[in-house]
Amino acid sequence: MNRQISIIIFGSLFAFTLYRSYHYDNIFQLYIYLLLGIPLVFLFFKSIIEWIKSQKTNNGNLTNWKSLIIGVLVISINVGIYSYYEIKVNKPTLIKALIFGGYVDFKKNGEYVIISGSWASRTHFYGTFIIKDSIITVDRKGFDDVLTTNRFVIRNSNRLIKDNYKNNEVIIKKHLIQINGKGKEIKRKYSQENYRLPVVVDNLN
Repeated sequence: MNRQISIIIFGSLFAFTLYRSYHYDNIFQLYIYLLLGIPLVFLFFKSIIEWIKSQKTNNGNLTNWKSLIIGVLVISINVGIYSYYEIKVNKPTLIKALIFGGYVDFKKNGEYVIISGSWASRTHFYGTFIIKDSIITVDRKGFDDVLTTNRFVIRNSNRLIKDNYKNNEVIIKKHLIQINGKGKEIKRKYSQENYRLPVVVDNLN
């Protein structure tokens, strides 16, 4: 197969996998990265080496130039995707609450990152929110079977409990609570028990 086409195929598949990793979890993700990344890096460095050799022999092979340029472009696209999402998920947090298998992270700039779902098949959500009269409203109607609303409030805990966050023990003083359009707390779908998310980061005040 033509090297240029191979670089485009492996690079495009790697970019698609990288993009999806910021939207959906996949237990085979690491293996897919290795399967696509190793050939891509090998082909790219091979193009660099052959280009250097062609420069030394004054043989400006157009094929080597094309392979090198395509390789640089493909890698730049992947770096761009990675940088875009890493900047997004690492923006300063306003409120962060834990959820089974994920978290709810409201950013100071009015954006949110929410990861929810069962283990190994979690979905990542991105969007914006507003806070009015202590009610947090997001830009979508709901997320999944766990987060079923677009309205949240923060309430003080009935009792102080301890939780683990980033390998540190934290005291949970508040919970993030889902509410419906009438302001009533939404309970668990099947058990009808309270479903309150421990707040581990609170920079509201």
